[in-house]
Amino acid sequence: MSARYALVGLGNVGSDLTSAAVAAGLDLHVYDLDAAARERAGNAGAVVHESAAEAVDGAATLVLSLPNAEVVDAVLAGGALDALRPGGALIDMSTNLPQNAVTLAATGRERGLTVLDAPVSYGPDGLVAFVGGPPEDVTAQREWLDAVVTQWTHVGAHGQGQYAKLVQNILSGVQMGVIAEVLGFASRAGTDLDALAAALRPTGAHSRMLERTMPAMRERRYGSAGTMALHAKDMGYALRAAEQIDARMPFTQALLTVFQETLAAGDPRWGQTALIEWFLAQDRDATDGDDE
Repeated sequence: MSARYALVGLGNVGSDLTSAAVAAGLDLHVYDLDAAARERAGNAGAVVHESAAEAVDGAATLVLSLPNAEVVDAVLAGGALDALRPGGALIDMSTNLPQNAVTLAATGRERGLTVLDAPVSYGPDGLVAFVGGPPEDVTAQREWLDAVVTQWTHVGAHGQGQYAKLVQNILSGVQMGVIAEVLGFASRAGTDLDALAAALRPTGAHSRMLERTMPAMRERRYGSAGTMALHAKDMGYALRAAEQIDARMPFTQALLTVFQETLAAGDPRWGQTALIEWFLAQDRDATDGDDE
């Protein structure tokens, strides 16, 4: 029998972590505020509890998979951290502020706990993790990491996992934003978009993201997982982190504005491909003006 793990947070990522952990035979105890999410986790084979503290009690490792920094703080302050006994470990797989990861590591040391930041992202083959913390602490958590993600990389000290995740989000967000921009540009120019896609394929401008994202934008396939709102939150975190280290981030700042304005005028459940709506709004505004 493996060590006992507690997982708090059973959203999209948490559900995938649950399925992978159960499939690997890990002793997994879970909690989420959402009763439906708890039911899904129970059906997947996890042991479900009625509070975070109850799930954590007796666990060797507490794993967090939560939507934002405020929820992470609330869960820990609400009893989950107190329920983790000295000698235990805390792995924050949420996307959090790098400074928060450093502060949480210091709190862990005071309590006799080891702490890792290990935010995740989806790659072509499933979840990947960016891990920050001392090498020996990372090695001690290999059972969990090897079980629940398809690949993980130890990127440095506490907080560096969060920096790496923010870099990944910036890169993917800027690429999606530029794809939406050029698609809006080409549409207004009357360019044959099928011919354009074929023309770009053998060039250096082609990418896996372009191949996947342009058709979804053209066909208005935005999904319903709310990933655009989460991505906007993460870019806000990147800008806050940039202020602390005095880094220039003009592209991220501009893109965050587009994300926020798209969400404000649309559906909070949209995915990032809905960025095309911001560029197409210019055409709708012009049409509305002609009607007056």
